[in-house]
Amino acid sequence: MRNALGIAVLVVLWHSFSMSISIYNKWMFSGQAISFPFPLFMTCLHQAVQFALSGLLLYLIPSLRPRRTTLPPSAVLPGGDPHGGMSLTRFYLTHLVPCGVATALDIGLGNMSLRFSTLTFMTVCKSSVLIFILLFAFLFRLEKLSAQLIVIIAFMTVGEVMMVLGEISFSAAGFSLVTASAFFSGFRWALTQLLILKHPATSNPISMLFFLSPVVCITLAGISLSLEDTKEMVKGLQALSSAWGGAMSLSLLLLPGVLAFCMVLSQFALLKRSSVVTLSVCGILKEVFIISAAGLVFGDQLTPVNICGVLVIMASIVAYNYTKLTGGHRAVEVKNFNEKHS
Repeated sequence: MRNALGIAVLVVLWHSFSMSISIYNKWMFSGQAISFPFPLFMTCLHQAVQFALSGLLLYLIPSLRPRRTTLPPSAVLPGGDPHGGMSLTRFYLTHLVPCGVATALDIGLGNMSLRFSTLTFMTVCKSSVLIFILLFAFLFRLEKLSAQLIVIIAFMTVGEVMMVLGEISFSAAGFSLVTASAFFSGFRWALTQLLILKHPATSNPISMLFFLSPVVCITLAGISLSLEDTKEMVKGLQALSSAWGGAMSLSLLLLPGVLAFCMVLSQFALLKRSSVVTLSVCGILKEVFIISAAGLVFGDQLTPVNICGVLVIMASIVAYNYTKLTGGHRAVEVKNFNEKHS
């Protein structure tokens, strides 16, 4: 009973943090209420906050720190030297940098899509990440190809098409960005399963955030400087400071990073107490709540075709979890952050 209550509390915390981030980002990036439409720069700041918070916890709680300066032979990539350990520096460059770049593109492009699409459309389209997770899982040999999984991918693709065809205010730019985000998210989680989860250096979420967030931050900073107008960004910061004051403006910029950090902790704590299947099912409920909240807060509307698309995608996710639970597949460990590390 106590464990069930603990799981329920963690689910509520996870959903609360995730919905808060999603709604806040939509407000911030779409020019409504709080206006600072520079999602790449903002997400870069969020990663810096997570790096600082994870570093603080590692300093305060030594037991969370990696206990080895080298990694065992089992941590070496295919094609590497199987007879010697790997230093943390080499591990960082060969394992974490590719995953960090993919994470940056996943989160950054997803947040950029909010400038062009509704929160509901982005949330449902991002659910199609399972398609890309499975495709990369097949590529990395983390998942065995089967007729059931092919059917699941096909149905999810149909649901995605229905969402696009039924969207009232369809934006090609928004759809392209969120699809690219889902692609990199699939690559990111397959790579995470293959390269990170079994390694001592990233054996807990705090350590993983500490090593991964600088790569994500630097990658997003480079992309932001290339794509987002620096002069307009400075004007936006000045306007934000004039409207809200210096201290409040800084809080508005950094708050989502704190929320994302808390979301990650609650998500991993839930996984520790339950299972990946539980996490996935709760992820489906979370997306339903976000869609409902988007309708209440922003007035997002769903057409009958949209609703059918949502149901098809959600049913496909349920079918995948059922297949993984009962079919004995060597499933990739899908951690469904989505967001959502943002």
